[in-house]
Amino acid sequence: MGALSVACGSDVGDGADSPAPSAGSTSAGASAGSSTAGNSSSGGASAGSASQAGNGGHAGSSEMSGGNATGGNATGGGASGGVGGTAVDPNGGAPGGPASGRHTPRPIGSKAGNTAGYWEYLPPHYGNGARYPLLVFRHGIGENGNGTSELTKVVVNGPPKLIEADQWPESRNWIVLSVQHTGDGCATSQETVDFFEFALANYDVDPTRVYLTGLSCGAIGSWNYLGDHTDETVAAAVLICGDGRSAFTKAGCNLGKVPIWAFHGEADTTVDPKGSTDTVASLKACTNPPPVDVKLTTYPGVGHDSWTMTYALSNPQNDIYTWLASHHK
Repeated sequence: MGALSVACGSDVGDGADSPAPSAGSTSAGASAGSSTAGNSSSGGASAGSASQAGNGGHAGSSEMSGGNATGGNATGGGASGGVGGTAVDPNGGAPGGPASGRHTPRPIGSKAGNTAGYWEYLPPHYGNGARYPLLVFRHGIGENGNGTSELTKVVVNGPPKLIEADQWPESRNWIVLSVQHTGDGCATSQETVDFFEFALANYDVDPTRVYLTGLSCGAIGSWNYLGDHTDETVAAAVLICGDGRSAFTKAGCNLGKVPIWAFHGEADTTVDPKGSTDTVASLKACTNPPPVDVKLTTYPGVGHDSWTMTYALSNPQNDIYTWLASHHK
């Protein structure tokens, strides 16, 4: 892994000059499922941390219209029922408006228990008593930083870049936490474990809808986390220009317990495309257990930056957000 981590060093600024992809060798298109909204549990419990709150009914995927939760409609369909038995106020919580207005840097130590700096995006109406899906984003090695004064590096790519540019639709009403890795190389599995524990304890998260995504070194670290922890927390993952071969070596076919969609540019000279193609081939060959949902999309003629077009949905057939939302634990 060490050699791969060092090889991922050219993430910053790569997005602007990416060639437009051709149709690519995309696996079967994502089928966006949605769960049926149920009623949240009633009761007088006060809203507590997500790890303590009772489960409410799940509303539909974030791209669908909302289902009813106790006390009103869950905004945008991504929220579940009430937190800790509290009623959902459809007009409460964070204001609507441009996404960047709800995007906040959280340096190390700014919240109790946050040992990593990160950017926090809260959807409209967050804080209204509902639970929301969580997307954790892991950046490339070029965005490593000290978790405080260098947090601005994190917004140069991926979901935080879209949020800062007000290109994140209100209907995709997820909590998005974009965490910065400190030190060298890629994030360790333990770092990701620690951050998930922090997020679930401090945000109104639907624990059945926890998603993971990363690019380059962030994808390598995410693959390795899944190799160690499979489906313990994560409901689905989108991993872009990473390398999952060591994760498959560790977990074997159990890695396929997590729905995974891998992306890679076929002309990538920074991270070998075999890191995605060989891993997905190994997972597809599994029978005990068979993979839940494993997909591969490669972009002919595209180099290391296969993330800009993927996160921005340049090809509508590769709608990673609807695909993620179709999975829950």
